[in-house]
Amino acid sequence: MLRIFMILTLCMAFVPAAAAYAESSVVSLQDVKDVTAGDQVEINGTATLDEVIVKVLRPDSSIVYFNIVPVTAGQYAAPFTIGSGEPGGTYTVVAGQGSEVASKTFKVTAKTVTPPPSGSVSTPTPSPTPGKVITPVGGAEPVVVDTGKNTTSTVDVNGRSTTVITQDGASLADALKKAAQQDNKGAAPVVYIAYEGKQGDAVQFNLPFSVLKDAASLGAIVSLQTGEGEYSLPLGVLNFDAIAASLGAEPGSISLQVNIVPSAEDINAKIKASAASIGASQQGGAIEFSIVASGGGKTSELNEFGSTYVSRTVVASGTIDASHSTVALYDPQTGALTFVPAQFTKQSDGTFKISFKRNGNSVYTVLTANKAFADLTAPWAKADVELLASKLVVNGVSDAKFAPNSSITRAEFAALLVRALGLAPDADGAAGFKDVASGAWYAGATGAAVKAKLIEGFEDGSFKPGATITREQMAVMIARAVAYAQGSTSTASSEASLNGFKDKSAIGGWARASVAQAVDAGIITGMTNDTFVPAANASRAQAAVMLKRFMQYADLID
Repeated sequence: MLRIFMILTLCMAFVPAAAAYAESSVVSLQDVKDVTAGDQVEINGTATLDEVIVKVLRPDSSIVYFNIVPVTAGQYAAPFTIGSGEPGGTYTVVAGQGSEVASKTFKVTAKTVTPPPSGSVSTPTPSPTPGKVITPVGGAEPVVVDTGKNTTSTVDVNGRSTTVITQDGASLADALKKAAQQDNKGAAPVVYIAYEGKQGDAVQFNLPFSVLKDAASLGAIVSLQTGEGEYSLPLGVLNFDAIAASLGAEPGSISLQVNIVPSAEDINAKIKASAASIGASQQGGAIEFSIVASGGGKTSELNEFGSTYVSRTVVASGTIDASHSTVALYDPQTGALTFVPAQFTKQSDGTFKISFKRNGNSVYTVLTANKAFADLTAPWAKADVELLASKLVVNGVSDAKFAPNSSITRAEFAALLVRALGLAPDADGAAGFKDVASGAWYAGATGAAVKAKLIEGFEDGSFKPGATITREQMAVMIARAVAYAQGSTSTASSEASLNGFKDKSAIGGWARASVAQAVDAGIITGMTNDTFVPAANASRAQAAVMLKRFMQYADLID
């Protein structure tokens, strides 16, 4: 995602083809050690440039690795894991820009597969795993799907050359059955299918619908991996009967197409412009994840997964400041960029694994921003507010001011929670409130909050969007947001944690369990050591601090 790898023609434009390389006084490259297929290749050097382009060529001169690497203090590094299925031979590393390049060769020894003893049962060789993408699952051991019987083709999809991987149904069914029968330590069973092609490839996985339908009751996750990213698809989010009915086709004739596609240059140019307009910058390129069901001569794009988050993962190289970076959803219709829950994890090879989740599909990119407000001086709030502003979760009243001491309204806090959860606006959901106009700025957020069961109205049918929100009202909304994020409907908590507040009796009975849960989680604290003051209004700064604590508690940010 970050540093999305350019298509082959662009690669060749920046770095000359592997011919004779003149020695450069600008770029140097250390000797590269020989490796066995499947090992990590260490590439290091020095340069006076701001960044260098690194590519590794196979013996037949095709590209096995390509990256744009920043130069820090005159040095650069580009470690990568070479595929376990790579052929043996002499490989060439080329680093630099234009005519200023350096090159080294190293040898790769093909991995030896030991044949099984005579009379034993042969086990299919697992498909190779793309170098750096790691399956984001719990305690389950992923089962590799045998891809030996798969077919691979190249087709044109919406004007883009796309590699289509058609998965053998029997092999997928076997893997799903094996995953369900093993000890998964309480986690969902996981199978994965990996395609190890060139960086920058648009890839479509063509999966047998009937096999997935039969396995839906197992609660399994199908993880699909390419060199660009990973899509972890919980089968439970798909209504197989409804999909078949909408296509008017039998399950056996339907295929499910999962697409992992780096965005084209024109899309990235629009994203860069949109990011600049909100004081942010795009890091690398965007990537689109989508699912299409096809059968009976019809297609149906699957974009919404109810209240279930679907995880995606990308790996980025280069320097990343997680406190000023976020994954953002790009809306091609409006150009808007909105926050997506994401966590950044630095890996042992220096790359970052970026795992993000949302209950729908779209185009995603990584943004970096450095938001600051002149009127934000309180040390207890400054870092949290600026972190959430940099992640596009909170906004100032202007570019330079946050108004930290101003009160926050019910509509404003509902909008913050909806944004923190990465939910799409839904103005129709607010139609039941007599005081929420369809054209109000908060209508979409209010409707989304209703749909997610974060808010309820008053007995007279109003929402009172402009009323300042009380601390106990905030606690209730936060507890419901925690339940949504964690896929649970229970917000029960022992009220014993409220015993330390001498004004405990002032907390409404309808709010006590939620206040106790928020206190237990460390999301809301007392106004003093022994008072909660449930009816007090919260300031914008206080609301932002609570929101940040909630997001960390619910694993929506690091």
